[in-house]
Amino acid sequence: MTDTAVMLDDVTVQEKKQSRRGSDSNFNLNHPYDLCFVLPVDKQSKSFTQDGIRIVTAIKKCGFMIYQYYSVQQDEIFVLARIDNEKLMIFADIIDFQMLLDSAEVERQAAAGDPENNIAPFHIQHEPEVTFLTPYEKIWGEYSIEPSLQSLYWRPPNYETPFRESVRLKLSLMLLEAPPFKGGAGLSLRSERKAGRLLNYFPLHNQEKLQVLSAQWLTYVAWPWEQPYELIKNYFGEKIGLYFKFLGHYTTWLMFPAFLGLICQLVVVGTGDFSHPILPFFSLVVAIWAVFMLEYWKREERFTALEWGMIGFEDTEHDRPEFFGTQQPSYIDGHMTTHFPPKQRESLMIKSFAVIVSLAVVVLGAVICIYVIRSVLYETAVGEYSQIVASVMNSVQITIFNIIYSKLADYLTEIENHRTDTNFEDSMIAKLFIFQFVNSYSSFFYLAFVASYLPNPNDDDENLGECGYSDCMVALAINLGIIFGIRLTLSNALELLEPVIKTHIRNKEENEGATKPPSTAEEQHRMEEYDQLKGCLNDYAELSIQFGYMAFFIVALPIAALGAFVNNYVEIRTDAYKLLKNLRRPLVSGVEDIGTWMTIFSLIASICVVTNAALIVFTMQVLTMYSITLRMWIFIGFQWLLFTLQFIVGIAIPDEPYEVSIQQQRAAVIVDKLIKKVRDDDDESLASSSKDTTGDMLSFKIQEDEPESMKKTI
Repeated sequence: MTDTAVMLDDVTVQEKKQSRRGSDSNFNLNHPYDLCFVLPVDKQSKSFTQDGIRIVTAIKKCGFMIYQYYSVQQDEIFVLARIDNEKLMIFADIIDFQMLLDSAEVERQAAAGDPENNIAPFHIQHEPEVTFLTPYEKIWGEYSIEPSLQSLYWRPPNYETPFRESVRLKLSLMLLEAPPFKGGAGLSLRSERKAGRLLNYFPLHNQEKLQVLSAQWLTYVAWPWEQPYELIKNYFGEKIGLYFKFLGHYTTWLMFPAFLGLICQLVVVGTGDFSHPILPFFSLVVAIWAVFMLEYWKREERFTALEWGMIGFEDTEHDRPEFFGTQQPSYIDGHMTTHFPPKQRESLMIKSFAVIVSLAVVVLGAVICIYVIRSVLYETAVGEYSQIVASVMNSVQITIFNIIYSKLADYLTEIENHRTDTNFEDSMIAKLFIFQFVNSYSSFFYLAFVASYLPNPNDDDENLGECGYSDCMVALAINLGIIFGIRLTLSNALELLEPVIKTHIRNKEENEGATKPPSTAEEQHRMEEYDQLKGCLNDYAELSIQFGYMAFFIVALPIAALGAFVNNYVEIRTDAYKLLKNLRRPLVSGVEDIGTWMTIFSLIASICVVTNAALIVFTMQVLTMYSITLRMWIFIGFQWLLFTLQFIVGIAIPDEPYEVSIQQQRAAVIVDKLIKKVRDDDDESLASSSKDTTGDMLSFKIQEDEPESMKKTI
């Protein structure tokens, strides 16, 4: 046994002893490791490859305690890793990692002052009529390893340090990719994985915390706002937590139009009039509701960023590991940087746009084919059901094209070689929205604004143009109802079943010929991955398309708002079940806001004004007695009335709550005095230092099985 293996065994014993005392500073008996790395086996040496030795050496050298063992097929090596808390504290200090401060301790230290550093005692008065937040709560400041400051940082119950599990995971991943002069491993994990030198890396599930979260989250009956957001954020990170908070906010706000829509739908069904005069007023309410919903989300988003310590998180962004180019001096500061010619990227983006346009034309062709088939079916025995058949075909077409295009959009965005994840996301979002807009809504625009003006194929007086009904609103309502219903069932079923089926197939392949069951880490390795970048993109894309269905054509089917509410109610639970039961634990990452998706949702809220105005004036039968000139003026006036109301609402509701602004200013003062120790007569901050860590390659003994502490008990 090598010295490394002996050292690891000694560490494991020590961690077990200390875990009995309830300490978080070392290993928990049921969950001793945080991260898992999967590396290939060298066919000749039956050990690590040279790249594997380099990777594991870098992990070990930057302070991780590791344990390595073979997979059941002996074709992969699992490396379990956990960083020592002392190293974590040093690194958090170096990068000025933001930590929540303990409100009681902040108040105590502020009142005591610091005579040695010429800082006088100070007290911030709480004024409830100005802000409901007390002066010392929700204050975040950079972490300092200074012993006298440790009591300043808030600690979860039974923790010896302020680093709860999600913070440990986030810092651990940052440490692995940090340069050696900051004490990091200097690894680009995504690049290593893309090149095949690292097969996989992921955080390990903590079964104890997973059960607690499942018990509070996977409930059949709960209001949308009753999700355990804090637990979700603490386990999966702020990015996933914010998605569920937005989903909960949107679903909660849907209750109002869902109730009104149900009443309007009952009126429509009761009268048999799909162009009932009540519908224009309902569309006006929905257009204003959409702006209120988004404006109040902006406020909720900013308050959440304050509460979770994410304000300013996106100010500094590093290059994507996949970004490539030539090394040359920066045009800004002269330092060496990676350069990729902007003209070359523009050329690639033009080619991507050409592909999108080509696919959009294909989609339009598919929709035309569907409605040609509908016209043919109209003359057969299934004539009265021809629109239902067309709507089902349209729904299947939308689903298939969305699946195909999501893969293609990923490829197109990758080859554009964007420098940062934000640039990548923005380009990806634009592609998804443009294509899915055409794919999802083209049949609706055809039925709403084109079909009624086409020649009647059967030359009968009962039906209007190509609508198949005397009122095109009927065909539009059928189309919207069927697509909503299929998306509710098919999309959620695919989300749940796809990872289960893929994991089952992978387990069957990997277990063939195995002499023992897979380890805990290997079981999780075989599960499907929730891509932290593209997973959230697809989730938001799905919500934006649904929002468009409801907002654009709400007058055709008022009960669509209730359908959206039901869909989201189910979506919360299917997404939760998928994350908790069917997928590997995602990489923990932070986020300040929902980014470009806010622009997309705002754009939809603006477009819905035009579509609803056009439906009321040109498609519904309520204004057919007026001349086209007068209807055009009504169309323009209705739009500008709604745009004006939307503008007034946007101005009247500030994007950032006053409480958030006040608390940020308080935080600046408190951090300056209590952490940075800025003297009362000096505004300059103290300098910080970092240290370099280097070392040689290590040798490793690979164990035959997972550690005893992680083995499952029967």
